[in-house]
Parts: sequence; C-alpha cells; structure tokens
Amino acid sequence: MAIEYPDIICEYVPAKERYECDGIQIVPSLEPAQVPLGGYSVLIILLQSALNVPTEIVLKPELPTSGRFKAEPLVEIGETTLRVQLEPAQVGTFYVPVRATPAAREGHYELRLNVAVKTDGSASRVRPAKRVAGFRSDLLDDVVGLDVGRVLGVPYSVIPTRKISVPFAVMGRAETPPELPVASSKFESLWKIDDYALQERAREAVNGQRAEILRRLAVEPLFAALVAEGSERCVRCGTPLRVGEAVSLGKMLTYTASQFLFNTDFRDGLLVPIWELALQFDLPTDDALWLVRNVGFGHLARLAVAFGFGLVVGALNAQPWNLEERRTLIQEIPDRLERGETLPVELIYIPLLAASTVIAHQVNFAGEDLWHSLQLLRSAKHARASVFSDPDLVQSSQVFDRLLDVAQRRAARH
Repeated sequence: MAIEYPDIICEYVPAKERYECDGIQIVPSLEPAQVPLGGYSVLIILLQSALNVPTEIVLKPELPTSGRFKAEPLVEIGETTLRVQLEPAQVGTFYVPVRATPAAREGHYELRLNVAVKTDGSASRVRPAKRVAGFRSDLLDDVVGLDVGRVLGVPYSVIPTRKISVPFAVMGRAETPPELPVASSKFESLWKIDDYALQERAREAVNGQRAEILRRLAVEPLFAALVAEGSERCVRCGTPLRVGEAVSLGKMLTYTASQFLFNTDFRDGLLVPIWELALQFDLPTDDALWLVRNVGFGHLARLAVAFGFGLVVGALNAQPWNLEERRTLIQEIPDRLERGETLPVELIYIPLLAASTVIAHQVNFAGEDLWHSLQLLRSAKHARASVFSDPDLVQSSQVFDRLLDVAQRRAARH
C-alpha cells in the first residue's frame, strides 16, 4: 500500500467489525431500529472507500414480506435500486427513508442488501482490510467522536460479503401521520482526500516542534493555564466556579493532557487535532500552551469528559450511565464551554469533578496540601446544596460524595 488513509468510520460508530465488498467498507443500521406501524425509519449506510479510484456502489434491497402467497412487503423503499458514487478514498453516509406498509405486523425482521461495486479503472488499496494495532485505553470503552481514532487508528477487521442483513422490528403504532424523515435517498460526504492534507500538515508541524511543545506543556504551567481557562469559560457559561471547583477542573484537564503527552504512541491524538484547527483558521502554531488553552480547549475537554466517565466507573466498579448518555455529555459539555452557552453546574460535577477526586493524588504539586484542596471542593459542593437537592440528582450527588470521601481518607494517610 503506497499510502494509508485514516479510518474515518471509527469517529461515527465503533465498528470493530465492518462489512466489505470489493474494497468498500460498509456499516448499515436502521434508525430507529423499531419502526411503528404507519411510521418511518431511516436506513443509514456508512460507506468508506479503501480504493484509490472512483467507485459506484449499487445496493438492491430485498424487503421482508407478509406471507408465502400474496407476499406483500412489510416495509417499502422509494427506489428498487440504490446507487452511490464515491471519489477515491471518500467516506460518507447514505440515508434512505423506509416506511412500514399497511401490511406490516409487529415482529422482528431483516432487510437485506445485495451489494455490487463498480470501479473506474484498475484499483489499489489505500486503507487496510484489518488493523491490529491502534489506540487503546483502559479508561475508554468508546472513542466515537473523540478525534483520536482517525489520528491514531483503532483495531478493526472486515467481513467480506455481497449480501448484508439489517435487523429491525415493527413495534407500536404511529400516533399521528409522521413526516418523512428525508424526502428521498441522499448522500452526505464525511471525508475526502483533501481533508487528509490538513491532518498531515498538522502532524508534520507537531513533529517539527515536538521538543518545544513538551517544554511548553510541562505539568505546572499547563495546570495553571487550564485552571484559568476553565474558570473563564465557566463564567461565560453562567457558572462561576468556586476555588475548589476551579482547581479540581484544572487537575482533571491536566491529567487528561498528560495521558497523551507522556505516551509517545498516543501524543498525536491530543496534539494533531489542535494543530489542524489552528492551521484551518491560519492561526499561529509556535506557542503550544496558547494553542491548547485557546484553540484546543474543546478537544481537551471532550477527552477529559470521556476519561472522567472511565475513572468514575473504575472507582465504583459499576457503570451508572448508558452509552447514549455518555456520548451526549461528551459532546454537550465541551460544546457549551466552547460556545459560551449556559452550562448547568451539575454537568461540571458529573463526571469531571467527580473524576478529579480519583486522580487528585496524581496531579499533586510541591507544597500542596491535598487534603485541604479536596476540602475546598467539599465546601464548594456544600454551597451547591440547592442544586443537588433536585431528586434527579440525588444519585449523582451520592456518587460524588462517596468518591470525595475516599480521596480525602487517602490524602489524610499520606
């Protein structure tokens, strides 16, 4: 393989296994997977070309039917044959509306797709059919949307096939005639070869400054900058932090940055997306501390929220949040901090400040009284009593208090 382009699918779905037909990697799903009688769903097909030539993907659906003799389809798609054109190495999503017909009955079914790929000329691979190595962390069971997988790669394999089955269920009944989710089949591009040029420029810039970057991002100056930046952003979001909260947030952000900076295999997962953003907007890239604070704060915060969930789960030996809740907060909290939108303080506590208690002893500075720092956090949380009196937050409050108790007892012993 003369060149290997990044895996983009992993930024949208885990897909440790994905289908492949003649060099096109495919991940299908029906959203929602439960179609109401008289209602609609959308067939979502992620397509990633592993070829260096233009391709046409031809999909012929086989629809489940109601019986042996009359054989009326239970769902319908507007087109009997679906066609998608991909540029070399392009990645995108194909959306196809699906409707439950009057013949539909409640139950579990499969929609089958017969796949054919037509190439324009002789093709060579530009993405592997399997990747064994890649980013792994004990704290992260999901890297979707973190801008780490496409930079560092993630392990995956493919299942060669020309026929794909997409399971779904017909359940319930649409209360009112719903609007069509999309008017007709449509394709949305997610990545093209031109996007790779920016990623490689960023990687080269990082490699050229690596020693200076690490000097500028030493733990103590990084911590000081992140405490200040986190506090300023929370003020803009209408949630001024108390001293204990600001220090703890700074520790969690610093810890997250250190997980990448001190690991030569993973360093680019933090730095390359930040440099990409700076290059995209023609911003200077000669001051790493300024970049992390002003350009990369959202990326770092997103990683910190994801790590936060992992740290809390490890401390509790249980998973209090489902995958959808975690993915929502991993995007929502950093996005609000970036845009200066209202950010309820409880979203800072869970998971960021809760996780900060787990790693407080790992980001402990010369002369710091760790027990006192944690006591400042306890006092700050006590001052939020009216917030945590909400019945919906009782469990989160108890989780936080439990973790803080453990951290203070540990600090008292050392």
